Amino acid sequence: MGGDFLNGAVIGGAVAAVVLLAMVLFRKPVKCAGCGAEQPKFRKPASGSQAMWGGTTCAGCGAELDAKGNLKTR
Repeated sequence: MGGDFLNGAVIGGAVAAVVLLAMVLFRKPVKCAGCGAEQPKFRKPASGSQAMWGGTTCAGCGAELDAKGNLKTR
């Protein structure tokens, strides 16, 4: 009985990982609203806000962007 639950948890976790990876790999590229540079699919957040809400720093011009590529205002 306990093995069935463990097997289900492992299979569910593997399916979730595959779905999340597919979402990252097949999404449309984000472009900077300021300079038009295409941002990398795998981002490295520069702040806690970027990590939590999905922003990034533009690889081309250094502008702070939100998750959709719009320039962030303070």
